[in-house]
Amino acid sequence: MVPTRFRPARAFLSLLFGASLVLAACSASEPNKLLVLEWSGYEAPDFWTDFKTASPDTAVTFEFGISDADILGKMEGGSAADVFHFYTGWQQFYVDEGLVREIDTSKLTNWDKVPDSFKKLGQINGKQYYLPWDWGFTSILYNKDHVKGDITSWDALMDPAYAGHISMWDDGPAAVSVSAYIHGWDETKITAEQLAQAQQEWTAQKPLNRHYWTGEYTDFCPEVISGDIWVAYAWQGCYATALYDGTQNVAYANPVEGRNSWVGLYGISAKTDSYELALKFIDQKLAALTCGNAVTLFYYGCANQSVMDAVTDPILIKAFAINDPTILEHTNFTPPVTAAQRDAWTAMWATVKSQ
Repeated sequence: MVPTRFRPARAFLSLLFGASLVLAACSASEPNKLLVLEWSGYEAPDFWTDFKTASPDTAVTFEFGISDADILGKMEGGSAADVFHFYTGWQQFYVDEGLVREIDTSKLTNWDKVPDSFKKLGQINGKQYYLPWDWGFTSILYNKDHVKGDITSWDALMDPAYAGHISMWDDGPAAVSVSAYIHGWDETKITAEQLAQAQQEWTAQKPLNRHYWTGEYTDFCPEVISGDIWVAYAWQGCYATALYDGTQNVAYANPVEGRNSWVGLYGISAKTDSYELALKFIDQKLAALTCGNAVTLFYYGCANQSVMDAVTDPILIKAFAINDPTILEHTNFTPPVTAAQRDAWTAMWATVKSQ
């Protein structure tokens, strides 16, 4: 999931933050290795460079998930990962199933750089189980040379006018969220009848879809830049990438139903033998260079507010809507769902894809 075009905008980071912090070596009683359950692309050293510098002898390896449901399933299935990365809406499951350890924030050197609003997203019953890291928006990315006027609703993903040039993310809960936005349903109280309606709608949408994408920078963004995809469920990372590329005339919608916003969270496995090392790994995810690389290379926000305050690139300002003080007033934050809802929505999507 490495971007097709990197933006070498790092000068502001080195000027503002200086050299990376070097941490002391972990306890000799712990294995000097970590397995991280990640999303494809984040295994690149750019996205854990501060830890790599501070702990050059630590062996860091990765396994990958393609969705939140997949990552949870891997953890439930006995993954040996020490650290895992998922997104808002799924926090409760790991706690309920005893899969995650509480984070000792007193041992985090970068914790004071995280706004309280982000910290709270990682709390369950007043305890800090997760460290927030990357964040961004979901909306409709569209090609203005092929779409007449502005897209103002999520129902554009269902419009036959764009048949063969629509792309939806391969994720059941995301599909349910889109249906909920379109119909004004309470996303936390989807009824059986509403879910059946959503299934019918997405089944009818399937022939319009070019493909269900799984990797923003692998099977999705290249087709936006080539002009093959005109309308898509998208994160702002591809929007920024397409703006930098300049080949296509793209826009990012502000639907009347509101955008979606997500935050990525890191947890430490309850089974890890390397708790102290895992703490240092997630702490260094928040360090200046690593956090800044998430912004300048993946075009995702980072929970280190000092990094976000230093953004001056006009394309990144546009992608993050930094100059729109009202953006969060019409943004839908991903709510927590129950295990029953999660399973039902995932099963619904599997049925849609199988038909």
